[in-house]
Amino acid sequence: MDVGDLTDTERLVWDAYPTGERVDLQPLPDREIRASVIHALLLGAREVTPGAQAGLRLTGAVITGNLDAGYADIAGVISIRDSRFEKRIGLYGSHLRRLNLAGCELAGLNLNSTEITGGLQLSGATVNGELSLAGARIGGALMMNGTVLRGGPRALDGVRLLVSQDLLARDGFECHGEMFLDGAEIGGSVRLNGAMLSHPGRTAMNAPGLRVGAVLDLSAGFRAAGQLRLPNARIGTVLSLGRAVLTDPAWRCLDLRHLTAGELILRPEAPLPGRVDLSYARVGLLRDDAATWPPEMSLDGFAYEAIDGAAPVAERLAWLDRDPDGFRPQSYRRLASFYQAAGRDDESRDVLLAGERRSRSALALPGRLWGWLQDVTVGYGYQPRKAVAWLLALLTVGTFVFGAVPPRAAEAPKAPEFHAFAYTADLLLPVIDLGQQAAYLPRGWTAWLAYVLIGAGLLFATTAVAAAARRLRRD
Repeated sequence: MDVGDLTDTERLVWDAYPTGERVDLQPLPDREIRASVIHALLLGAREVTPGAQAGLRLTGAVITGNLDAGYADIAGVISIRDSRFEKRIGLYGSHLRRLNLAGCELAGLNLNSTEITGGLQLSGATVNGELSLAGARIGGALMMNGTVLRGGPRALDGVRLLVSQDLLARDGFECHGEMFLDGAEIGGSVRLNGAMLSHPGRTAMNAPGLRVGAVLDLSAGFRAAGQLRLPNARIGTVLSLGRAVLTDPAWRCLDLRHLTAGELILRPEAPLPGRVDLSYARVGLLRDDAATWPPEMSLDGFAYEAIDGAAPVAERLAWLDRDPDGFRPQSYRRLASFYQAAGRDDESRDVLLAGERRSRSALALPGRLWGWLQDVTVGYGYQPRKAVAWLLALLTVGTFVFGAVPPRAAEAPKAPEFHAFAYTADLLLPVIDLGQQAAYLPRGWTAWLAYVLIGAGLLFATTAVAAAARRLRRD
């Protein structure tokens, strides 16, 4: 760099670099600085003043030409605010201490495989090309509050991005194009509340395998025109879509397959317009709202430990019915287990009964008939009151029939006095012996009634006794 070729404006920046003094060019008529001047300073063209922290601190500059400092070890701090870069910045593979481009207008920024010891500050910036952070390692936080990304099909490439602290993109952050975070790892939280992602008809956020140490916040005014894909994501505490707005009616507008999270808040501002896929996701606590459920929810293998709120069983059964893939036995068993763990045994049995009824429709005709018979008689064993009702009805019929057509005594001299009610009860109740069944033999067609009563008694009495035993164990 020939110092004699520097303009007066460039000379100000050149002289301020060794001490790290900030230079504000906004009041000056000439605010242009050639990228080659900045390149020379970053790569050590000036000696550092002893006892001072060298750095490029600018405000209100216009940087012309290509700034390409790839694979460089840059010792000085870079803090360029409210400035405009006419060409894309290339700092790929470099080692930086800190990078601040807040409020700048950028034609693009390439930080692929770059290591930044401190944080990356892009708040309020406008990036009119791709923001490339693939393989970048940021030791502090990534700040993009109020940033606008206009990079086309892929506005942000953060594949395998590593951020030690938080990723903050709130307060008017806009991403026009895909936000790609495949395999990214954020040590703290990712907060996009109040942000807007726009990639209509395509993927707005594509983050398979994303790792977040704390909270992934897509709430409080978060808007997305495009699909949100988070398959195999691992969220340390909470994934929140509280009061979020998703407007793209894609067949899978929210993909949470194989998600792992401590808590999932699925309470958007309005009903989600497309399918939500929770297949094989695992969460500790589910917080949702029936009023904002999507038309379809894939729930195959979805596991949860608790559901917030009253969780009425009729409402939850309607929730399971939204699975477009039809009946899933494990979904009903999981819901029944939740109610049972909460001490709500009656609701647990209602869910299991609903599952049996739902599965019956997929059976062949003989299976459907047998299932219907089990449902009508004993409610598949989950409605013991039906068994008791049948016992009482059969007891009434038997008492009337055997009162009208008494059986004959097996040994007349030894037979006890006949009682139609006791005789019928003796036939129906397999455990209790009232001495009537052995002493009397039914005659004619009533013998068939006796056989029916014996068989029905085995079925209904066993069901009723089992239900009573379950209730006693619970108490």
